[in-house]
Amino acid sequence: MKKLLFLLPILCIQFAQGGQQNCNSELADKIVSFESNNWPGYQVGLYETRTKVATLLLSLVWAGQALRPGTLWMTEQCRDQLCFSRYKYDAREMGDYYKNIVDEKNYFYMQRFGGLTVDLVWSHDLDDWKNAKPSEKIRVGLQTIFPGFDVFCDKCDRLKYCTVVTKKKNIDRWNRDKIGKMMATSDGWVQFEEFSQNENWTIKVHDKNKIPDWYLGPNCALSVNISSVMSFIV
Repeated sequence: MKKLLFLLPILCIQFAQGGQQNCNSELADKIVSFESNNWPGYQVGLYETRTKVATLLLSLVWAGQALRPGTLWMTEQCRDQLCFSRYKYDAREMGDYYKNIVDEKNYFYMQRFGGLTVDLVWSHDLDDWKNAKPSEKIRVGLQTIFPGFDVFCDKCDRLKYCTVVTKKKNIDRWNRDKIGKMMATSDGWVQFEEFSQNENWTIKVHDKNKIPDWYLGPNCALSVNISSVMSFIV
């Protein structure tokens, strides 16, 4: 009985993907961008709110056919899943004093109760979590977070019709698991929804040897302008 309960979340995810392939291993240690199939040319990027406390959000950003620094994401293997990040600091502005934090990154992840979040996760905390037992959790402050995602595509060698999935979303009951799919709203925000029908993305893999580190830093991301079609969300 315990084995059946353990396998249930995995079986649910496989059923939900309708025969798509798990492409986690093919996408590990890459630089990628996510382009919406419903709004071609728009990719997942960062947006910073200008309230009392600066908050990073995910939004659609116009990229067209060009390589836009603000829509690039680094991938890494996180247990059997993928984590997605950008450098927290701009490498061009880092002096010798700050070299010890030059590799710190902003990840997008799910909080146990707070939903989708973009924020700093310390490298040593993430490394400890990767090497811990599957039952052990990672915390940011007082929140338990879930930094791992699964990527399913019709074909892993094409990456045209892909779904980005989290096994946790807004948990409204203690220890209740949910499956959320990355989707773009008509307002241009990017979020995860449990029953999303708007989940298809094209994932583009870029040659990381040809991309400067500062392309993955915060300044290049936050300076990207949202297209006028989506500009009413600002």
